[in-house]
Amino acid sequence: AEHSPCSVGVILISSPIPTSMAVPLISRSIIGNEARMAARRYFRRNQHEYAPRARSASSLLPSNTNLRSPTMEDATNLQSLLDTGSVVTGSPDELSKYNIDWKREYHGRSRILIRPKSTEEVSRVLSYCNRERIGVVPQAGNTGLVGGSVPIDDEIIVSVESMNTIHDFDETSGILTCEAGCVLQDLHAYAEERNHLIPIDLGAKGTCMIGGNVSTNAGGQYYYRFGSLHANVLGLEVALADGTCL
Repeated sequence: AEHSPCSVGVILISSPIPTSMAVPLISRSIIGNEARMAARRYFRRNQHEYAPRARSASSLLPSNTNLRSPTMEDATNLQSLLDTGSVVTGSPDELSKYNIDWKREYHGRSRILIRPKSTEEVSRVLSYCNRERIGVVPQAGNTGLVGGSVPIDDEIIVSVESMNTIHDFDETSGILTCEAGCVLQDLHAYAEERNHLIPIDLGAKGTCMIGGNVSTNAGGQYYYRFGSLHANVLGLEVALADGTCL
């Protein structure tokens, strides 16, 4: 569980985040309408490269040859380490909520979803996957816009959505201790009932989770008033990629 003046939760070490960007450079001598027209001409000529389209994240990044694909036997082994119902299996389409990003641009192919309920369970999952050389993608609310929370290929998805307990709130210090899967809007409501304010507010607050907010240092309309979210976090309990807890 992380500790912050207004937020705390378990944060996982993230898998590599797939990002792709191409920005055309325009001569400094072109200004005003000419610059806009030049940009339009550029993108019109290269629109096949920039047109939005659904695509597998694996088409953007090479797969890690040091990792192997998970099997149903792995799902059974992982279920034995966790509470009943913590492991969900199905086709990529059946798990589309977790395989596809918010913009529906990046499509993973994971067939195994894990929803741990404690730091200890997260540790067991990561320890097993590290030992078996299986890729893992941590996921919170999946509201990101760069495809970082969905699988590149068929890695196991570890969702923190079941870790949504608020453990403690100290009204004297204003410190809230909670788990990574707490939805930001729920934390806002909790704090408001106690005449306090969470120092981050986003348009996605009804879906995004504090674990994802902290891991990406999400901004929002309170940034200039209260500073970055990282500046408001007092401490974290984390599970490293090999299962070690800090």
